[in-house]
Amino acid sequence: MWWGRAALPGGSRKRRPFLIVSNDAFNENESYPKVLVVHLPSVARSRGSYAWEVDLPKRVANLPVASVAKCGEVYILLKESLAEVVGMLPREHLERVDRALAVALDLSVRGRSDS
Repeated sequence: MWWGRAALPGGSRKRRPFLIVSNDAFNENESYPKVLVVHLPSVARSRGSYAWEVDLPKRVANLPVASVAKCGEVYILLKESLAEVVGMLPREHLERVDRALAVALDLSVRGRSDS
């Protein structure tokens, strides 16, 4: 997860956390200027969560407040919009994000290849 300032719908450019969900082949390629992300708003919902959202408690991966990984809202960001690392999500949360992305994108989830 990274801190970044990118214009999202509504025009806000406030500093916010983003979870990079693109493959490391994109992320580590210095010639490729973009990454795929989901943003992590700190929102209180009046209804329950959706299958394409993942609740992230305060302090997980150094998040200062409880947040929601909005996996139904995948964005392309320029790498230059990302400023510093927030932290790394624990495997259990990454697996939930994988499932939520699969629901949002109508994909089947296979086991993660990294160990």
